[in-house]
Amino acid sequence: MIKWAEPIYLWFLLAVPLGLALLIFRGLNRRRALSRAIDPELADRLTPSLSPGLATLKGLLLLAALAFLLLAAARPKWGEKLQMYKGKGIDVVIALDGSQSMLAGDVKPSRLVRAKTELASLIDGLTGNAVGIVAFAGEAYVMCPLTTDADAAKLFLDIIGPDMMPVPGTDFGKAIDAALSLFNPKEMNYKALVLVTDGEDLGKNTAQAIQRAVDAHVRIFPVAFATAEGAPIPDYDAQGNLNAYKKDKEGQVVMSRMNERELIVMAQATGGRFLRVEGFSGERLLGELDQMRKKDIGGGQFTDYVERYQWFLLLALVLLVTGLGLSNRRGAWVHFKMQIADIKGQNEEAE
Repeated sequence: MIKWAEPIYLWFLLAVPLGLALLIFRGLNRRRALSRAIDPELADRLTPSLSPGLATLKGLLLLAALAFLLLAAARPKWGEKLQMYKGKGIDVVIALDGSQSMLAGDVKPSRLVRAKTELASLIDGLTGNAVGIVAFAGEAYVMCPLTTDADAAKLFLDIIGPDMMPVPGTDFGKAIDAALSLFNPKEMNYKALVLVTDGEDLGKNTAQAIQRAVDAHVRIFPVAFATAEGAPIPDYDAQGNLNAYKKDKEGQVVMSRMNERELIVMAQATGGRFLRVEGFSGERLLGELDQMRKKDIGGGQFTDYVERYQWFLLLALVLLVTGLGLSNRRGAWVHFKMQIADIKGQNEEAE
């Protein structure tokens, strides 16, 4: 499997077939113009050394050089290798709410889908830090222990959803306690919990869990993926079709709205920062986390892919030099050698 470090350059490859079409059109147009101006036999006599085939080959070589140069710029990678990481960073646990209300559509395309997209970007920016994943609803589960392998963390993040949560509801306290179990209790710094939810807490021990986070020196960064207006909670069947919306005992459709008060208290108590989905970005949260004091992180293993752009760059340079050096005249290399010989002969006579 090939991975591209800079895939945006692959879009420029569209210029290669356009250049090929232009090359063909130019050659045909030149031939038509010449045939209209003079007789074809006379044209061959007047330009006996010109070779349309060599001219076409020269253009093809330059186009191929451009293609391989763009492939090199996109930095292709393949072939896995295991590397050891050593550097400075922090421990970050991401707790994602997988309850039914996270399927509401006030945040497009849904709260859960948008949260996963933003968190995947956040994890990419946390390269070099240790990341753990917790899924929670009415209960909380450790999905991934602290690791420097960003791809592994994103893999566990992606499978979180209501279908894997046996206990419905939302309990912040259990999510906090599950996250605390991943941190080193002896450390006084370097620990952050990113709690992503729609802000509806049905737990009864959240206040006590927040105090345990304070005692463990864990800073909590709650992120509310919901709006104040809210949205109904959809109910999907096994095929992903919408059956209906969740209703209360009176038969009224339940509206799920953001309840930010508890999240603000949580952030203030632990020294974190509360963030809303409006204006949220992984870069903003990374800026907050980057201000935290860092520790040495070493010994972690992660899988990386080997850079292969060098071969594409070398081939591009060979094609470019060949294309620029190729003449569109027959026997140009022989004439070039004769000119070199004449220059040497003149130098010898001068001596």
